Amino acid sequence: MVKAIIECAQADAQTMNTGAKEQCLTAPVVRHALAVTSQEFATATAAKTLATWRTAEADKEIIPLFEIETLAVADTEDTYYEGRKRYKTKNGKKIRTFECHLGACSHRALASYHNKKMRVYEFTDAQEIKACTVDGTKVRGQLVTIEVGKMVDATDEKPQYTPVTLTYEDYKEFENGPVVLKPTWSHIELQGIFDIDLELVSASATSIKFTASAGCSGDDVVKVFENADVVLLNASGAAHTHSFVPADENGVYELTGTGFANNFTVNLNGVIEKTEATYESTGALTISGI
Repeated sequence: MVKAIIECAQADAQTMNTGAKEQCLTAPVVRHALAVTSQEFATATAAKTLATWRTAEADKEIIPLFEIETLAVADTEDTYYEGRKRYKTKNGKKIRTFECHLGACSHRALASYHNKKMRVYEFTDAQEIKACTVDGTKVRGQLVTIEVGKMVDATDEKPQYTPVTLTYEDYKEFENGPVVLKPTWSHIELQGIFDIDLELVSASATSIKFTASAGCSGDDVVKVFENADVVLLNASGAAHTHSFVPADENGVYELTGTGFANNFTVNLNGVIEKTEATYESTGALTISGI
């Protein structure tokens, strides 16, 4: 018979020294950023560097969420069986609930993460980042399951909002390996990836004019794209030679050349990271009307 290997958990953690001249209390959380479960920063220095965050954002490893309202604690207690001795049968849960005042497009984006198990970084109103570490070097978010409720309509007393619940996988993950960083930048510099809608203005065999708009209503014209940011493909999917004219004052870009035809496509070249924001096309623009 094969012998079992059982490591019995200790009822209580090892006691620790309590000497402290000052208590470093963290401020209330005002915003979150989700991360894929494999994401982590190699060092605390990397986790404090905005460029590292922006790169992870462009790689879709980190997803900045929205500012929150009415953060509340909804923890559950441990459950015990009472016999001759007291036995713990279930660990309590660390649960946080909050609301986000969101328009329909942002609600739909947030709801796409409903029931996902991800890591979460917490930003406080004192410009802190709360995270955790398992080895004293690498930094990562706490593991959570996110639940996104139905959008609640506006009333005379309150704007429309989306209720959100975060249930933490290990209620002691932050306690056992706390990380509180004070970067020089603010969380408002992380805006997430903006969807870009490309719209045809005009097309001929030698010219294609189009605009690029962000925002749910499509009224935020983006004028920052350059030649390397735009791809022109022929109907067979091969790159077609062209010249690029930057956006004019109305946000109209132009591609010039020869042999342009219907069913050519114009698109952004993947996720485009600019100084002020990060962008991604919602889909290629198909040329017609030539």
